[in-house]
Amino acid sequence: MAVAHHAPDRNGNTSGACRRRGGRGLRAALAGAVACAAALAVPPASQATAATRSATTAGCQARADARHTDWTGMHFLGDVVCPHNTGSVRVQSTTESSVNGQIAFSPSWFVCWKRGSPYQGGDIWYYTQGDTVSGARTAKGWGYLPAAELASATHPVPGLKQCTWS
Repeated sequence: MAVAHHAPDRNGNTSGACRRRGGRGLRAALAGAVACAAALAVPPASQATAATRSATTAGCQARADARHTDWTGMHFLGDVVCPHNTGSVRVQSTTESSVNGQIAFSPSWFVCWKRGSPYQGGDIWYYTQGDTVSGARTAKGWGYLPAAELASATHPVPGLKQCTWS
């Protein structure tokens, strides 16, 4: 069973911790799938209440210790995990930019924000990695999703850094 990289495991990691384990037969596979789904759906109480690890803001959760590296080798410390509409990740923060990937699962993590072309009343775009890659394969699905697609009351999402190149 494969799990999208955007789905954090019960420890908040986004490394795809639920992978097919040893065992044979449909019963073992089904038991593993149920265990994985339960681990992804319910974070431990210690994580949910630890104010130093995360803060929840309008449906989004800030994670100060999350680490990501984009296709250029740039490292990011900290992200926010937000529910959102699924959609296209664009190479640049404009609606005219080519699609570089698709976000097929919600919630997802976002590492920074920048201003771009207006989209549904706002000009904030969030940098992330899509669940699937299209367009430039070398960019590995990294790109921008417009703020209007995120379930957040304010933009930019509090606790998320502005992209250094914006």
